[in-house]
Amino acid sequence: MVDRISHLPSLAALGVSAVLASVGYWLDGGQPGWLFGGFLVAGAVFATAAVRPVGLWAVVPAPPLLCVGLVVGVTAAGGKSLRELVVTAAPLVIRGFPPMAVAVGAGVAVAAVRLGGTWWQNRSSSTRPVDAGG
Repeated sequence: MVDRISHLPSLAALGVSAVLASVGYWLDGGQPGWLFGGFLVAGAVFATAAVRPVGLWAVVPAPPLLCVGLVVGVTAAGGKSLRELVVTAAPLVIRGFPPMAVAVGAGVAVAAVRLGGTWWQNRSSSTRPVDAGG
C-alpha cells in the first residue's frame, strides 16, 4: 500500500525533512528539544514513507546530517570565529542526539516495513497457492 504512494524523488524528500526539522528548531527557540525531536522524527517518517524505493539509502541516514547541519548553520550565521562556533554548537549537537537516534530508528522501521512488503509480494511463485479454477 505504501509503495503505491511513494514516488517522491530523494532530494524532494530530504527537502521536506529539512523544512520540518528547521520548523521544529525554530519553534524550540534555537535549542534542540521536544518540538525539534518531534518534527525531526515526523520528517524522517514522512520522507522514508514517501520516497522512491531507491532513495531509501539517502533518506534513512539523513536525520543526523540534518541536525548537525542545522545547528552549525544557525550558529555560524552569527558570524563567530571557528573556536566560538565549536564551543557554541557542540553542546547543541550533543543535546540533539536522542532525537537523531529516534528519527533514524523510525526511518529504519518504516524502510523495513516497505522492503518487507515488497519482498512478500515478490516471493517465489512456488509458495503461492495454486488456483483451482485453472
